[in-house]
Amino acid sequence: MSELIDLVDATGKVARRGVERNDADRYEGLYMQIVVAVITNSLGEPLVHERSGTKTVSPNHVDHVCGGILSGETPEEAVMRESLEEVTVLPSNLRRVGEELNSYNRWRVLIAATCNDLPDTGRLNPDEVVWAGYKPVAALRAQQSTGESLFVDGFFEDLEMATAPRLDTSSE
Repeated sequence: MSELIDLVDATGKVARRGVERNDADRYEGLYMQIVVAVITNSLGEPLVHERSGTKTVSPNHVDHVCGGILSGETPEEAVMRESLEEVTVLPSNLRRVGEELNSYNRWRVLIAATCNDLPDTGRLNPDEVVWAGYKPVAALRAQQSTGESLFVDGFFEDLEMATAPRLDTSSE
C-alpha cells in the first residue's frame, strides 16, 4: 500500500481523504497536495539539493525541499518531515507564502522558512538526494545560465516569491 493523501479541488479545499498516493491521478478535477519549502540561512542563501537520478519526476534537477502532504497532515508538518527526510535539518519560522495549482498538476503550498544548520551529508538518502547545501542565488543563476545544472519547473519563481520583502499590513 502506498502513502495515504488527501485530494483537494481547484480552490485547495479537501474533497477526498485517505486516497492511496498511487491512485491520486484517477480522480478527475481533484489534486494531490504538495509542499515546497524555500529554506534560507542568515545570509539569505537557499538550502537546495539535487534530486536522485532514480526519481520519476525531474531526476537530477536542483530543487527546494518538496514533497507530498500526507493525509491529515498540515503543510507545516509536511515541511518538517520532508526537511528531515531530504536534507536532515529542521527549519523554523515557517510562513505560508502562496497556494496554487502548479505546472505538475499538483496543489502546491509554498512555505518560506529559515535554518542555519548544515545538512548531514552522511545521512542523505541516495535514492532521494545526491547532494544538499546552501548556495548563493547568484551561483544558482550562473549554474542555470551555463547549463551546469537543471532546475525543477518553478524553482526560481518559488525562490523569488518566498524571499520577496514582506509588506507591513498592520495598522498603527
